[in-house]
Amino acid sequence: MRGWIVPGLIVVLAALAVFNFAVLIAADFHPSVFAISLVCMLTVFVAAVSVAFARDETSRADDFEREVSSYRHMLDEHFLVSKIDASGRFCEANQNLLNRTGYSSDEFARRVVDGAGSGLCNLEQLSDMWATVRLGKTWSGEYCDQGKDGQPLWVKAIFVPWRNARGELECLSTIGVDVTEQRSAEQELKRAHARLEAFIKHVPAAVAMFDTEMRYVAHTDHWLHDYGLKEKSLVGRSHYDVFPEIPQCWKDKHSRILAGATESCEEERFQRADGSENILRWEVRPWYLPDQTVGGLIMLTEEITERKKMQDDLWKLVKLDSLTGLPNRLLFGETLRDAIGTADANGDLLAVTLIDIDNFKEINDTLGHEAGDELLKIVARRLEDMLGSTANIARLGGDEFAVLIGGHREVDEIEVTLARVKRFLSEPVKIAGAMRFCSTSFGVTVYPRDAVEPGDLLKNADLALYRAKSVGRGHIGQFTPDLRAAINRRVEMQEDALEALQRGEFVLFFQPIIPADPSDPPSFEALLRWQHPVHGLLTPGFFEEVLEEPRVAAAIGVRVIDLALEQVAAWQAEGVAFGRVAVNVTSADFAFRCFASHLKSRLDHYNVAPERICIEVTEHVFLGSGTQHVSDALQRLAELGVEIALDDFGTGYASLSHIKAYPIGRLKIDRSFVTDMEENKDSLSIVQAIVQLARSLGLSTTAEGVEKDEQAILLRSMGCASLQGFHFSRPKPAAELGPFLKKITEHGAATAA
Repeated sequence: MRGWIVPGLIVVLAALAVFNFAVLIAADFHPSVFAISLVCMLTVFVAAVSVAFARDETSRADDFEREVSSYRHMLDEHFLVSKIDASGRFCEANQNLLNRTGYSSDEFARRVVDGAGSGLCNLEQLSDMWATVRLGKTWSGEYCDQGKDGQPLWVKAIFVPWRNARGELECLSTIGVDVTEQRSAEQELKRAHARLEAFIKHVPAAVAMFDTEMRYVAHTDHWLHDYGLKEKSLVGRSHYDVFPEIPQCWKDKHSRILAGATESCEEERFQRADGSENILRWEVRPWYLPDQTVGGLIMLTEEITERKKMQDDLWKLVKLDSLTGLPNRLLFGETLRDAIGTADANGDLLAVTLIDIDNFKEINDTLGHEAGDELLKIVARRLEDMLGSTANIARLGGDEFAVLIGGHREVDEIEVTLARVKRFLSEPVKIAGAMRFCSTSFGVTVYPRDAVEPGDLLKNADLALYRAKSVGRGHIGQFTPDLRAAINRRVEMQEDALEALQRGEFVLFFQPIIPADPSDPPSFEALLRWQHPVHGLLTPGFFEEVLEEPRVAAAIGVRVIDLALEQVAAWQAEGVAFGRVAVNVTSADFAFRCFASHLKSRLDHYNVAPERICIEVTEHVFLGSGTQHVSDALQRLAELGVEIALDDFGTGYASLSHIKAYPIGRLKIDRSFVTDMEENKDSLSIVQAIVQLARSLGLSTTAEGVEKDEQAILLRSMGCASLQGFHFSRPKPAAELGPFLKKITEHGAATAA
């Protein structure tokens, strides 16, 4: 019986220990994994001891020793155990704790719990621990130790006080588990949550997250802004309470998305809470819980109101005539192709009509460009009033309009309609304070009777218009095959132009381009003139037919380059202060694919630096099959130092893609925008948009058609780099620019006006 006493006591003590730990854990409102594991281990330990005493008495002591050793090993492997004396000095530590902290037994024994070098953190918790154990109570909680290498060691532990016979605190026993990884994970989770909150708060988009009941889980500040909401937070509120006007169709969408669908829209108008309207691009998709069930949905909306407005403005800039608001040549070409398809489908005829205002140049010259512009707007309004939605109307440029009339089966019906239009246009108009008659000429061709290709139809209409004007203006010219004879006359004129080259009849006039910075010298644009022996001095408008022939146009272009460089060299020799001389280049100049090489050789011949020359092109040169050769030539010239300017920007075939695709260095704002920008807000906005666009792309700008000091002041205030127009000087031969150049040389460009 005596052999059972010690083992029996051990079993009793172990059972009491299990009971005490169980009580301690039960007192914890949130039992830890450590506490539960400890109880389980001690329970198993008690059971094992009981089994050991049920064995044969001879081997019982050895088996018990092995069992104790085994469980002690388990305890040492999984738990951190230490002993602390009443002064707070560590007395002992098991090997696991030594391994985790990196200390030796002697080093660990020199540590003091409250010492500055102990490495223990959480001073408030340590203070609470001492207060608890001094009352004879067990303390449980977490503390942060520090290893020898400085790394933190978080421990979930129990501190058990031991008292002597006098009831004084003698020492503490601690047993705990390493929860460093758990705490690190918690800290990382907190940091991730903080980053997510910061991201959600500052992300430059309107994003909102909802649960399955359409209650807000999270949202960005932009969500509040874009929808005009004044609340600081919507979290917890129902989306349908925030927006009670949401229609049933949207609620149905939400149901589909919560079922796993994704929906989006590139453009939708939305009424904000303050009554204003904005345009949104949105996408809504479900979000999922870890078990892959739908947790709710995420809405991402982007306010594109300003972008849409800019796109609309640019579309108008590209495809609408800024003066009349009618489609321009580019949009008309697209409409013509569509109209041909419609006529084919319906079996109808399609009348392609060009309308030209007679004596329009005289109106401009005698009454001014403002009067001419007013007449153009009146003609545009009358065409719209007369034809409405029954026809397609466009302004192709200058005083030329185009009309497509479909829906007729007989040519006679078309003629009746055009006669009514012409009579309506001929009614007197009030221009410059007086009533005047408006005479127009029409050129008409019919699809598919006369031609089937859009280009051929326009050529036919142009020939018919030429016929109408040739018989005295104010007529309607019908295309007939005999009009081909007009082509022969055009050929004769082109041959005359080639002879004029030999006779030296083509000359250059120069118009100053005044820089906004008065310290910079002026530049000049070289403008072609034909000193015709019979017709006198002709501007290009009178011999456009000649320039339509690439061979003749290229020959004239070669002559223009030589004349311009010759004048640049002369000014250099005379010491004239100037910037660049701009030369207009057409598609014909690029057609022979050696323009860049030719210009380089002529620059060398005249000893003129490339930086003295600016090549002006319209966007017509970018159309057709030779665009790659044009691109190569412009790129080579730009690399030499020649400036490339895009002329008449905002009219005709204007396209922003050309600015990106080609080495453009300057945008020339067409005079049609400058003329009425003081009265017309749309024109003013377009000019401002072009200047801002150029500045954002690192390009310079030149405004054409400046005729008043007020226009010059306004353009300079916008940041326009240079100005050109009659306000400064009309185009003149170089020999007549002496007074202007002298004034510039003596006083600077600021005196040009």
